[in-house]
Amino acid sequence: MDGCSEYISAAGAQSALQRNVRDRVKKEASDRRRSILYLIAAYLREQNFTASSECLEAEVQLSSDFEVCDNIDLDTILQEYQSYYYSKFNKHAKILRKCNVQTRVVHVPKETKKKSSPAAKPTQENPVPQFQFEVRKLLGKGDEVVKAYSDVTLTDNQLRPLIDFDGYSSEWREIAEIILKEVVPGTMGVAWKDCVGLGACIELLKEAVVYPLKRPELFTGLVTPWKGVLLYGPPGTGKTLLSKAVACESKTMFFNVTSSGFVHKYRGDSEKMLKVLFDVARLYAPSTIFVDELDALASCSSDFQHDASRRFKAELLIQLDGILRDEDKVFVLATTNRPWDLDSAVLRRFEKRILVDLPGKESRWKIFRYYFGGSGYKFNELELDAMSKRSADFSGSDIKNLCREACMGKLRQGLRRVENNEIKIENLEVNSPCLDDVLAALMKIRPVANARVQEKYLKWRDEFGCY
Repeated sequence: MDGCSEYISAAGAQSALQRNVRDRVKKEASDRRRSILYLIAAYLREQNFTASSECLEAEVQLSSDFEVCDNIDLDTILQEYQSYYYSKFNKHAKILRKCNVQTRVVHVPKETKKKSSPAAKPTQENPVPQFQFEVRKLLGKGDEVVKAYSDVTLTDNQLRPLIDFDGYSSEWREIAEIILKEVVPGTMGVAWKDCVGLGACIELLKEAVVYPLKRPELFTGLVTPWKGVLLYGPPGTGKTLLSKAVACESKTMFFNVTSSGFVHKYRGDSEKMLKVLFDVARLYAPSTIFVDELDALASCSSDFQHDASRRFKAELLIQLDGILRDEDKVFVLATTNRPWDLDSAVLRRFEKRILVDLPGKESRWKIFRYYFGGSGYKFNELELDAMSKRSADFSGSDIKNLCREACMGKLRQGLRRVENNEIKIENLEVNSPCLDDVLAALMKIRPVANARVQEKYLKWRDEFGCY
């Protein structure tokens, strides 16, 4: 009996030990699964997939009491596994393989969404997603359609996630995320027709951006499209307006370069960010890089110039030289009010240097008709002729201010009647401005530029212009 009891106690102890081992293994597996889920959620947040991260946290009920440690992430784990695999088997590990069942994503138009999913009614608990797409499994005999939804808003320029681009470090991706915030949307509502009196510049920009995308086979050999265009001229002549029209009319990614976003106080950060900008522009090609006020970033070399400014300009020259390669579908557009302050090395990178001059009499006539006609105010041709004759040396921006001042003059007359208690402000009606109002505004609004300033730009054009 004693031996039997000892055998039973030993068997019980061994069974209890096995149960403890199984429980510990299960707990470790459960902890690993939970850690993987936290890692995935943290990675999604890092890649700005906020909606997917919140959906995952809600589905698996991740607690906010825990977070991933600073010294570990999925990218590091994958790199260490690849290094371990190569050192052990002397070959690179294959992470992905092509599956037998092909899938493709088909975006459903807005009209189709409303008709194909009548049951999906918006409620507070189940809101309608912002777009719907279908994943079609190509099975040979028939396509099995699996509908899926996402909360991501689609734009005209579809951005591929930065994770799709291999060979870049996490630091590069962080800088690229900042640069992608500088992308100008093509929904500003500026068209070529809004650039009144700038027909020559519009044709040149179409040659450089629009036509090569529509008919690339025509632009081969010596007929390659322009890669760099510099617009210079007096302030207010429409240089920035042209750039907005390029962003809206061209089907390219439009990057806006500003000194505040690309000049940093830490050594080397400005050059690094500039290099990443051109890398991202190539990855998302066709793209356009717009540099407003180029003279602020790349002025003439000087012995008194700061070392950081010289290094930034040197990196800009290097990147501009590389961007001028024919195989890169990247276009650089720059503007400046002081072209004589630019280095000759910078000017060489811009194949076309176009003077956006003060509008002539005919152009001023069209600008007056554009602004007054767009607001519903009608003037006959004789009145427009009188306005255009008396507004010499006025730029497009000055004419816009002049039109606003003429309309404000009518509003002031009505406000004076309200202040004198002649009428109530609820009954105030503003009449359309007349020619006398425009002539009165001409006495108050003075042009920024004049013939002397214009002569300076014309002289520089005769020496360095390329039009």
